[in-house]
Amino acid sequence: MLDCNILLIEDDLPLAQLIEEYLTAHGFLITHIAKGLDAKKVSNPESFDLILCDVMLPDIDGFNLKNILEQTFHCPIIFMTALSDDEDQIRGLELGAIDYIVKPVEPNVLLARIKANLRKTKPLKSQDILTISDLELNKNQKVVTVDNKPLDLTSQDFDLLWVFAINQGKVLSREFLFQAIIGREYNGMDRTVDARTSRLRAKIDSFKIPGLVIRTVWGKGYLFTYTKEVESQ
Repeated sequence: MLDCNILLIEDDLPLAQLIEEYLTAHGFLITHIAKGLDAKKVSNPESFDLILCDVMLPDIDGFNLKNILEQTFHCPIIFMTALSDDEDQIRGLELGAIDYIVKPVEPNVLLARIKANLRKTKPLKSQDILTISDLELNKNQKVVTVDNKPLDLTSQDFDLLWVFAINQGKVLSREFLFQAIIGREYNGMDRTVDARTSRLRAKIDSFKIPGLVIRTVWGKGYLFTYTKEVESQ
């Protein structure tokens, strides 16, 4: 399920960690926030395929948050709650949620519900083009341009850069990248990700584009950022 990007809004941190670890292990890209209104600060909202949202949040009711989310995100919402009241479930669905999950839920059941809902909505949502300032990635054509000028990258380079780009500003571990790119769990020995990242970084450095960089964060992984530098007058 490579490149399926989920925004998880959950204030129960131990639960959020379990969900994130489980879904990441199954190939999803997870961004977690603990407060509903922090969704306004999430970068690249157009990159998300689905929102998994707790109803009982500390700063805003999940149902009331839905209108705010729809102003920025263009993807389906699954509500999660410990409340089993039928009226709450009906309210969530009437508001337009694609599904409603009552906690606690078994991880494999949660995964199945997410996959089923993504299959239903995927044709309605295009995630083929990602734009960061004047950097544009076209997933269908596997073409990257900066200020409309194409960069000379291979298909493998593009796949890796795409994962970095939709996670801009986040430190990505070798384990995470291996799962996302290779499609299986990291065995602790394979250095494919390191080799591909090193090659991609060398190419990016050769382009000499100010602000476009992949950094090594020692002991943690790699960090991709692009902040277009404005020329002084």
